[in-house]
Amino acid sequence: MCGKKKIAIIGGGISGLSAGVYACLQGLDAELYESHHSVGGECTTWHREGYEIDGCIHWMTGTKPGTSWRELWETCGALSAETGVVNHERITSSMDGQGGIYHLYSDIKKMEDELLRISPDDRKAIKELIRRVKIFQKVKPPIVKPMDMLSVWEKLKFFLPYTFVVRDLLAGMKISVADYVQRFRSPVIRRLLLSVSTDRRHVNTLFLAIACRTNGDGGWPLGGSLRMAQRMQQRFETLGGKVFLNSKVEKIVVERGRATGIRVQGETSVRPFDFIVPAMDIHALLNQLLEGNYSLPYYEKRFADIEKYPLISSMQIAFSVKTDLRHRPHSMTLEPSRPLIVGGERINHVHVRHYTYDPAFSSDGNTLTVIWFANFAFDRWEALKEKSEQEYQSEKKRIGDLMLAELQRVYPETDGKAHVIDVATPLAYHKFCNAYKGAYMSFLSRPGTMPENHRGVIDGIDNLFLAGQWVFPDGGLPLALLSGKFAIQRLAKREGRKG
Repeated sequence: MCGKKKIAIIGGGISGLSAGVYACLQGLDAELYESHHSVGGECTTWHREGYEIDGCIHWMTGTKPGTSWRELWETCGALSAETGVVNHERITSSMDGQGGIYHLYSDIKKMEDELLRISPDDRKAIKELIRRVKIFQKVKPPIVKPMDMLSVWEKLKFFLPYTFVVRDLLAGMKISVADYVQRFRSPVIRRLLLSVSTDRRHVNTLFLAIACRTNGDGGWPLGGSLRMAQRMQQRFETLGGKVFLNSKVEKIVVERGRATGIRVQGETSVRPFDFIVPAMDIHALLNQLLEGNYSLPYYEKRFADIEKYPLISSMQIAFSVKTDLRHRPHSMTLEPSRPLIVGGERINHVHVRHYTYDPAFSSDGNTLTVIWFANFAFDRWEALKEKSEQEYQSEKKRIGDLMLAELQRVYPETDGKAHVIDVATPLAYHKFCNAYKGAYMSFLSRPGTMPENHRGVIDGIDNLFLAGQWVFPDGGLPLALLSGKFAIQRLAKREGRKG
């Protein structure tokens, strides 16, 4: 059973569940408050016409047994030896103008051979790409404890093995993915690489993502996002933690430099706690739960300069497909056959993905298929919806119809056997996840910006510890997981506990 000191965790996403597990392992009496009807946060699914639509995982770092990330997932109950994981032979595929299909393989040797086959003229650039990926294959993240808790010796011990690649790492931070792919003459290779990392990020994110996949550590956990979050919930509750669903926290009460409790929507009394871990959207935390009373320059700088620190959201169009697509690549990246403008942005490529490999999303020859693309147009979508609900729905239908035509172009056998079942705009992530401007990840790492983690505390509140992907640049599920652990380690250090 958990101990006597009480901790409130606000938010039931991956970071909140992680914090809950580690809090219980520290002997704390942990309670988790989630505003939604289920845990998961942005790691979630929803249902349309009998289909389950996954709104989060495309692939996940930490699925490979024996890795440090996998150990964290297993500690929190997300993965186990019984969890099925699909490691696709291909990261993605693409088409040329004549209908030829080309692949970005998960095996690095096959990847190199395929890229050389696609474009022998790009041999020099291909060799350099493979060299950079192999560097990142050897890089291990510092996930034992927060960097600010490492001793000088521990930092030297971690960074020393990587001194020989410092020049490469620094160079990669100065160039965007969009600029980097222009080194390749082949439009097919450019399209394949752009499918791996958003074009606005610095190119190290591309190398790291490919390194993860080619290391066999970027699989798909069968059952998808929500089931993984539910396994974490089960682990938390088994350790003695309590989960309160449909319980929106409206305010964190702070008295004389300490967070003394929380007020839940619909209640007049304050629930008292010894510690509080907000594992939620940082903008909502600062401006709603803390009522704008605390200044965090780290975030103020980023929210004020959205060009330098962009927030990414997406469009996801889901289809019911009543034909078997098992013989088709599970993921295709392509340029739209006609100009596609969404929210004032030109969309240069979209990703088509079917789920025949997972019974949770397909059965009896029917399969969920989605088209996904990044979209930074939250403000335009919000303005359109406020102006006219009819116009908003009409624009969603226009995009759905265009994407259905693209689906039928890529998979001709779906003609007459597929229809749109859902069009999710960036407003969906804002509405259901309380995510600022519909962001499903935190601030993207742009060229020229050095990576900088937040230190996970707020000056003036000595018993509140931040969790969530917002404490890291880029964010993502593994970092959300790590942030929950780090929050409890900071708490343990403050209390003189062994972390």
